[in-house]
Amino acid sequence: MADLFVSGGIVTALEDAAVAVGRLDAALASNPLRRAWTFWSELDAARRHAEADGRRVDLFRLAAHLHGLPLRLGDTTSAPERGREIAGLNYAIELRSWMAAPDPEQQRLRDIALDSLRDCGGGQPALVATAQGMLDWLVRQGSRPAIRAAVPLYLRDRGITIHALAAVTGGDALRAGPDDPDGFTVRFLDAVRNEATDGRDLLLTMEREWRGARLRVDHRAGARSNSRLPAAVDLLAASPLLSISALAEALGCSVEGASRMLEALVQLEVVAEVTGRTGRGARRLYGLRRLLPIRAETTAVRRRARGGQRGRPKRVLTAPFAELADQSGVAPDADPVEPARLTAVSFDFDALDRLIAAADERTRGVRRLLDRVARGEKPFPPDDATEEPGAASS
Repeated sequence: MADLFVSGGIVTALEDAAVAVGRLDAALASNPLRRAWTFWSELDAARRHAEADGRRVDLFRLAAHLHGLPLRLGDTTSAPERGREIAGLNYAIELRSWMAAPDPEQQRLRDIALDSLRDCGGGQPALVATAQGMLDWLVRQGSRPAIRAAVPLYLRDRGITIHALAAVTGGDALRAGPDDPDGFTVRFLDAVRNEATDGRDLLLTMEREWRGARLRVDHRAGARSNSRLPAAVDLLAASPLLSISALAEALGCSVEGASRMLEALVQLEVVAEVTGRTGRGARRLYGLRRLLPIRAETTAVRRRARGGQRGRPKRVLTAPFAELADQSGVAPDADPVEPARLTAVSFDFDALDRLIAAADERTRGVRRLLDRVARGEKPFPPDDATEEPGAASS
């Protein structure tokens, strides 16, 4: 019975963390947005982990870099600063690969870390056992990415969660702080609570945006039962950034038809083209308007509005997030209220799986590129154009 004792200083943190994790896991149950939530949660977790390891990374710049988009430079950015930022972004993409697309060596180390957590879990609440197992692993100089990637799998194995929650790793506990067992445990539980709370807030934001987009599109479609605009909104909500060709494949329509649908959704202001037109034949990526800040981080060309003055437009330096200025006066809810469940829709989950797989392949492509650079080889072999991170459809 002594093994079941939890000190008073840990009890409150344990209760708060367990409630937050349970609410997130329940919200994801049978949720059609779970795949998209997992993708963005993995990306945000990689950002957090990189920051805990001493490399600050912006989430929207990371998303743009993962999709192979050219990044906007600040007026005072020097070459060394640019190099450090790219190194940090590449490091964050490598951290995501531990969760989304591990190579054989990463998978081996992750499995070893998972076995280590299992060995430390006897007789303790699962979250407390996870904290103690992580501390023991770090004391033995184990891999930080491996133990962070193992935490969601261990919590699922212990029956604490139904899903492997990519957002819940306790990674912020690896920042500087008390290193005694109780102090580290409290820090880990606080990190888990914050991660789970932020993850649920993200899911609720995605659901609200999806519901608002569907209402606007359904109003536009009216009595047209054969309109594919609602299905396009569903796919955009439930997947990462989409290209025109990827939407056409997922809906089984022509590329021209998919392009017209996306233009209509842009006109309705429910979808944003996050890339702009970066050149003739350039890949154009779309997402719901929540992802519009990605465009502010790229070198996308701002197009002249119809009916404007002809000739070469004046060069105007646009501040990041300027396109969201009309929404700046709306304060976010201090305590978001969970919306009612959305009406069940028919998703082609095979198509969604292909879209997520394409994003994971881009992560593998970046890893292969970095490995070649480390070996002193050419980044892009002339006989293998598919290796380029941005070459895959999304």
